[in-house]
Amino acid sequence: MSDKNQTIRESFSNTLFSLLGYVAKCDGQVTRNEVMRLQVYIKKMNLTDESKHQALQLFKAGTLPTFNIDAVLVAFNQTATPKLIHILLVHLITMARADGYLVKTEMEVIQQIARGLNYRSIVFNHLLRMISVQDEMAQRSRLQEHPIQPDIYEHPQKMQQKGEQQKDQSHNQAKYENPDLHQAYEILGVTADMTEDEIRRAYKKLASQFHPDKLASQGLTPEAIITATERFKRAQVAYAFIKKYRSIYVAN
Repeated sequence: MSDKNQTIRESFSNTLFSLLGYVAKCDGQVTRNEVMRLQVYIKKMNLTDESKHQALQLFKAGTLPTFNIDAVLVAFNQTATPKLIHILLVHLITMARADGYLVKTEMEVIQQIARGLNYRSIVFNHLLRMISVQDEMAQRSRLQEHPIQPDIYEHPQKMQQKGEQQKDQSHNQAKYENPDLHQAYEILGVTADMTEDEIRRAYKKLASQFHPDKLASQGLTPEAIITATERFKRAQVAYAFIKKYRSIYVAN
């Protein structure tokens, strides 16, 4: 590993775990649930014992009154790329939402971090919404015995029995009545009235931000890419869902 990649890895890891502590402390105290969430998060990343100990120390440092967040962000900006900043925020939001929701104080602190890293507010709001709908969609899928299938909402044979005008009307109505389709559009940051090419370009752009191979080439360890990989897979599922759902209405 090159010295540059090693520096990037250390910078990302140090920044991530100290900011996780800072976010956990933002509402006044670190709860037992937050500590348990951190332990689960660390376990999921398959860290070595030494790295686990270091992660916990960094987390604790982030909770201290003496923690200088501005200095941490300035230091991280020296080695960070836009993609690394993006992934850092994904980790922070995902960790903060581990109990199913993001409280106001946590959101404000993460917004503060995003501003300190020159991450545009409009992009941050989209990222926040995207992660929320991904988690909601994933949670619903886990509660079901089988994956969501688009044709449970409108069977293709029914569409063949209708005229073109009725088909278009039913399609437009279904786009908004189908919650999974609506969320799939939100995950990709697209709308139902976009063309296939526009949706494909949006998916490719999103995939490039989370693709594990692209992130690994920037120096991040496989452990640090786990959360991004999960988001990449969910974007894939959303895109496949949209393509399959749309194919129902163009098939004759």
